[in-house]
Amino acid sequence: MTKIPKYRKHSTRDLGFVEIRVGGKPKRSYFPGRYKSPESRKAYADFIKKLADADTKTDTLDFFTAPEGISISMLVVKFLDWAETHYQKNGRSTGNYERFRGNITPPLLDLFGDLPVAKFGPLALKKVREKFVEAGLCRTEVNRRTSRVAQIFRWGVENELVSESVAGALRYVTGLREGETTARETEPIKPVADEVVAATLPHLPPTIDDMVRIQRLAGCRPSEVCNLRWCDIDQSDDVWVYTPWEHKMQHKKKARHIAITPGAQEILEKYRHRPAEEYIFSPRETVRLISERKRAARKTPVQPSQVKRGAKAAKKPPRHNERYSTRAYELAIDRAAIRAGAEPWSPNQLRHAFATEARDQHDAETAQMLLGHSSLKTTEIYAEKSMRKIKEAARKMNGNDVP
Repeated sequence: MTKIPKYRKHSTRDLGFVEIRVGGKPKRSYFPGRYKSPESRKAYADFIKKLADADTKTDTLDFFTAPEGISISMLVVKFLDWAETHYQKNGRSTGNYERFRGNITPPLLDLFGDLPVAKFGPLALKKVREKFVEAGLCRTEVNRRTSRVAQIFRWGVENELVSESVAGALRYVTGLREGETTARETEPIKPVADEVVAATLPHLPPTIDDMVRIQRLAGCRPSEVCNLRWCDIDQSDDVWVYTPWEHKMQHKKKARHIAITPGAQEILEKYRHRPAEEYIFSPRETVRLISERKRAARKTPVQPSQVKRGAKAAKKPPRHNERYSTRAYELAIDRAAIRAGAEPWSPNQLRHAFATEARDQHDAETAQMLLGHSSLKTTEIYAEKSMRKIKEAARKMNGNDVP
């Protein structure tokens, strides 16, 4: 007798579904309507009847909703099931899945969750876009999220869940242009001034302090400084070369090499005791250094009860991660800037400052190599042209001086 699959609720969407094995692999069938709604319950009953009447030994039955009848809710759930395993790097989520799940799909489902995909068109996509505008997002982010919504339907065409005409029509929805929308505009990211960084450093934990200095000297991305390990650094020359085991362009099979100058090497030498395979900058190391600093500044003797508590805590699993996340790194800088009364800034602005300096002192190709960009256009976007260079160029034009 065929085992009756249980009627279940999707963990993040208010939909009912069952899971069966087809061809030895688990597959899900989602039902129309909300979980436990009459429509969903009836679809489940019909499913059970169809299953009981079928010859399951063939393993070729398709119990899933036909493409022409699939709702947008079902399309989104199927897409998210795929995205959860697709958007991964080195066994970890890249964040794209969470963006789709938490930012992109909710307005689509709120407005058109029960609508058949065949009836979704450009005007519907514009209504979803308007939701992004109402949420206060900037124009470029609104365009980015709208494009991601259309991507779901293109994926549906690839998997024979959406007709090509439906996805093709969405291509005619053009992006919002500056001055023609109520969506706000954002200022481009500027390099952080060294004076602002210097004012922030005394308020940072010792490890984060060194991470900021390394990033400013090497021009690496925040994730690259978080991933620093001794085993990834070639120390055979006066300038070391750091090859991150994981980086932004890794999925395109492109290598990334970062020069570690003597000034940055001096900072890293303080962490020579760190094992080669472990991350150089560790939250656990930060906690240890802060504890040592507090212990050295202590003026009262340590009580026996405190010694016992310390010994007991040492036996417990570590509470802190072995590697800094980019979010934790950014948050530490943000808090330190507030304490310093300095202008708020982010780790990415350190890279912009390095890019500006590199473009000011070197030609475009050299700056491109230092920054690890695939295109010169990207280098020009990151690097601010210095006013000094502009004035020098102007002075050379026709021998005219600029005051």
